Amino acid sequence: MKAFLFMFAVAVPLSGQVINPTTGKKFETRDLNGSGGSGGVSINAATKPAPPTKTKLTSYFILGDQRQWKSKDGRSLLGAIIAFEDSVIEFDAANPVAAREAVEKAPPAKLPDKPTLIREGKVRLMVNKKPVEVSMDLLSEDDRKYVDDLNARLPK
Repeated sequence: MKAFLFMFAVAVPLSGQVINPTTGKKFETRDLNGSGGSGGVSINAATKPAPPTKTKLTSYFILGDQRQWKSKDGRSLLGAIIAFEDSVIEFDAANPVAAREAVEKAPPAKLPDKPTLIREGKVRLMVNKKPVEVSMDLLSEDDRKYVDDLNARLPK
């Protein structure tokens, strides 16, 4: 009999099952005061109107075709050269849909009379829809010549 109880005591823990607790399908709700009865807290259903959405439309002026730019050390970058001047229009809209409609109705941006191509020894490129400034010293000889030729053709 002792042997049977000993085997039973050893066998039961070894054959135990691992149980992972799970979250129920619905969480219980309760009142704020925790009593389960009717609470004294009330929430006003009136809401304030949403403030107008501030929208900013930035236009960049592309001055050359998209091309592969190379640095002195052989790395490359795909982008188009853009002017340092931007056209920025800011307006208020009641919601994102109204903002999108306002952007579509916005007047086209006007290229400045004298666009700036080189500023403080840097050019500006549009790479992956973002403006990036690149030092002229880092560009390859062919790319610097391209920028200088383009700069000579711009109105002064």
